Amino acid sequence: MRGRRSSELVRRRPAVGECNDIAQLKGMSLPSRRATLGTQLLSIGLIDPKALTRQSISETLAKALPEYVTIAVSSCEELLEIRSKPRSWVLIIIHTRSAQLRDVWIQNTLEFVRQHLAGTPVALLSDRDDVENVLEALTCGVRGFISTSLEAELAIAAFRLIGAGGTFIPTDALRVAKANYEHPGPPEELELTLRELSVIDLICEGKPNKVIAGKLDLQESTVKVHVRNILRKLNAANRTQAALVANRLRGYQVEGNSARYHWPDTPKR
Repeated sequence: MRGRRSSELVRRRPAVGECNDIAQLKGMSLPSRRATLGTQLLSIGLIDPKALTRQSISETLAKALPEYVTIAVSSCEELLEIRSKPRSWVLIIIHTRSAQLRDVWIQNTLEFVRQHLAGTPVALLSDRDDVENVLEALTCGVRGFISTSLEAELAIAAFRLIGAGGTFIPTDALRVAKANYEHPGPPEELELTLRELSVIDLICEGKPNKVIAGKLDLQESTVKVHVRNILRKLNAANRTQAALVANRLRGYQVEGNSARYHWPDTPKR
């Protein structure tokens, strides 16, 4: 096969029903789903640049999740080219293979999905299972990190959970995160400036320095200075740990410990 179809695989069982209400569909039995007609196709997108694994994974998803249309493409741009019928995206799966999360292709793909498929849960399928990579993925807004070392049934269950609005984190990552990143209490005085608060908010969203600079109308070099100051003030070794510490400190205010530490409202950008 040549042309666009060579990199686009649409896996769908012929009898799968169509419905534009995800909550309604999830409450139905499979026969009811097939009998329900709507205007949108509930779809799962798989992004994998390698044809062999793309085909294998898409066939597995189509068999295990017949209630959804599985669309496999080599790049995120191809998802937008599939316009034959309106679609409601339930989940986007990105097969990162052995690449680090900081790989340019992965970052560009995540940003593309955020811009064009806002609100759609994203799961990473990775050959890596190192904790640092998992935690960094979560700070980028990813809703699940599934290692290819998992049994197929467990991976499918994880995809179902993420598609239903949950979050899947490997047990080892949770254990190490608790051991490495829990602190007995917040520092007494952080003295974060309003600008630094704006920067840490965007760091928690997984935004790189270039994007932060554009959103705050700053030079990228200035953002780097703010990031260094934030790491020092939060006693964090890297951006991932800074995001975790910041989120934990916000939790202290919610839990009623604001007498010791107050996270001021960040001005609107």
